[in-house]
Amino acid sequence: MNEIDCGGDWDCEVENYRAHTVFPDWVKPGASDWWVNEAVHFHKTLAFDGLWIDMNEPANFVKGSVEGCNYNDPLESPPYKPRIWGDVLADKTVCMAVPTYDTPTTITTQYNMHSLFGFTQSEPSVRAAQSSTGKRSIVISRSTFPSSGKYVGHWLGDNSSIWSHMHKSIIGMLEFGLFGIPYIGADICGFFGNVAEELCLRWMQLGAFYPYCRNHNGLDNTPQDPAAFGPEFAAAARDVLHTRYTMLPYLYTLFYDAHTRGTTVVRPLMHEFASDSLTWGIDRQFLWGGGLLITPVLDEGMLNVDGYFPDTRWFDYYTGAEIPVSSRGNYANLDAPIDFIPLHVRGGYIIPTQQPSNSTVFSRQLPFGLIVALGDDYTAAGTLFWDEGDTVDTIENNEYFLELFDATENLVNGKIMVSSYSMDPLVLDDVTVFGLNDVAITTVTMEGVTVDPMNWSVDETNKKLTINNLKHPIGSAFKLSWS
Repeated sequence: MNEIDCGGDWDCEVENYRAHTVFPDWVKPGASDWWVNEAVHFHKTLAFDGLWIDMNEPANFVKGSVEGCNYNDPLESPPYKPRIWGDVLADKTVCMAVPTYDTPTTITTQYNMHSLFGFTQSEPSVRAAQSSTGKRSIVISRSTFPSSGKYVGHWLGDNSSIWSHMHKSIIGMLEFGLFGIPYIGADICGFFGNVAEELCLRWMQLGAFYPYCRNHNGLDNTPQDPAAFGPEFAAAARDVLHTRYTMLPYLYTLFYDAHTRGTTVVRPLMHEFASDSLTWGIDRQFLWGGGLLITPVLDEGMLNVDGYFPDTRWFDYYTGAEIPVSSRGNYANLDAPIDFIPLHVRGGYIIPTQQPSNSTVFSRQLPFGLIVALGDDYTAAGTLFWDEGDTVDTIENNEYFLELFDATENLVNGKIMVSSYSMDPLVLDDVTVFGLNDVAITTVTMEGVTVDPMNWSVDETNKKLTINNLKHPIGSAFKLSWS
């Protein structure tokens, strides 16, 4: 570095001393096949499970290119410049006037294709990951376009370790659900800056309910993994992650719905309660599907949080206690100690669960459960989708399992709709019913066989029935009743 002294400036060093790179034209014939071959070749050297494609806006630490751009071209210097970083369109990216394929046989300019760069990389990257691994794999892309979710998931980019960015991550999730990208999340605990312990723990609680759940840190920042803050923090983080793992069958089924019907996974309250104008501006709470309400703490120093409850039955996920009638259609102040995030199950929904473990390799082998939250009419319904987990196109190839559940005030039915994937030896072990109409229960039967009274109990205060140790094959229909 004798000729130029960059003084530690990153952009200067990149332009003058770093290795240069190029950006593939993904629509050009042969480009995607080249990418697939490169990935397969790399996988033989260093095996990987999926691909994380970053900086693919494309982002560039040199303005346009090392050779510069032709700023006399109106595409480089248009009469109207949108709000961007820098003084020209090519700042932090590539030149706008460079030729780029828009179809395999026609050429346009980067100006016309710029917003599609990450999108056009997505399908080839999925193909590359699947060709390399022989499995369904996964691709996470920073640059996307509406409908990219058919191929990739997305994270919300470089955020900061500040309270406002944690709140904004909810807004980003809700937006990307509308863009057709349901596998979405933010860098838990923030990417830029050193995170405070309280903020990181609250973010771990929120992040456990990002569909894409990842704690990600920037270079040279202090560590922010759960163990870095000590055993109490780690235990609280483990607890909320175990709650996530418990709910994975429900989350997985929501993704089945998104894949087959185009529904959202994370959704705002207004999507479920459109006629309730009080839900229209809520961005500090959100739903998983229609059945689980998440109310995180988003402000420093708070041990309680205000949550809005649309006018229907809602039950505390942890205790089964129903919110008071006076809270329906109103805000309620909820206790939220530092190691706790309020969760509520909506009446009328049946949520499939599974006993948690420290990875899905192990949790997939454990028993299932059901949370039955009875609605105002004392009915509820739900669905369980399941498959092998790694195989490509199981839905299209009819290699999956689908079960429908319905409940009345004293009965739960399980009806098998698709059984082309074997669920053996998995079992349905526990069923919890919230919102009983009558707590004077003396008998519980499964498929006509009386359940041992030692394996069920009634919480009369919270009007909750808990049934354990059923050991019923989850792949078989059932009728569970109580009287």
